[in-house]
Amino acid sequence: TRRTGHYAHRLTAEWRRRPTPDLVDAIDTALVLLADHELATSTLAVRIAASVRTSPSVAFVAGLASMEGALHGAASADAHRLLAMCADRGPGPMIARLRSERRPIPGFGHKVYRGVDPRFPPLLDSVRRLDPDVVAIVDAVVAEAGRVMSHQPNVDLALGALTLAAGLEPDTPIFAIARIAGWSAHYADEICDPPVRFRVLATPTR
Repeated sequence: TRRTGHYAHRLTAEWRRRPTPDLVDAIDTALVLLADHELATSTLAVRIAASVRTSPSVAFVAGLASMEGALHGAASADAHRLLAMCADRGPGPMIARLRSERRPIPGFGHKVYRGVDPRFPPLLDSVRRLDPDVVAIVDAVVAEAGRVMSHQPNVDLALGALTLAAGLEPDTPIFAIARIAGWSAHYADEICDPPVRFRVLATPTR
C-alpha cells in the first residue's frame, strides 16, 4: 500500500492497479462531496457514541453500523445494480417492474432535497469524463423515472454510476470512506459539548 501522494490516487490504486487520471478525479470528487452532510443518520450515531465518551474508533463503528442500511450507505449499491440491469434490459421495463412491485427506485428522492440533490450533477459530470456510455444510461433512467414519479435523482445514483463505470463492485465503500472524514470532525466537536446530551425519556404509556 502506498503511504504517500494524493489520497484519492492511493485509495483508487487499491482497487485498480494503474488507475486513470479520470478515475482518480471521479473518486476524489466523490470523497469531497460525500465527506459530510450535516446530521445524517450515521453521523448522528457517531455523535451519540461520542456523547458518552467512546473512543473515536468505536464511535465510527456505530456510524458504520447505521450506514449499512439499504436506505443510507448501501443505497448506491442498489443504484449500481439498477443501472446495470437497465443497460441490459432497458430502463422502461425495469422502472415499470419496480413500480408494479411498489418498490422504491434506487437513487431517487431525498429527505432533505425536494429537487435534484446538488451533489448529483458534479459527481455525474466526473463520471461522464470516465465513461459517457454509463452516463447515457443514467440519463435514460432519469428520463423514464420522470415520466412516472416526481422524485429527483440523488447522489446515490451518481455514485452507483461511478462504481459501474469504473468496473468496481457495487458495494465498494467509497461513501463510508468519505464520510469517516466528516465523522472525525463531528466526533471532535461532540467531545466539546456536554456529555450524554442525547439521553431522552420515553413517553409514559397510559
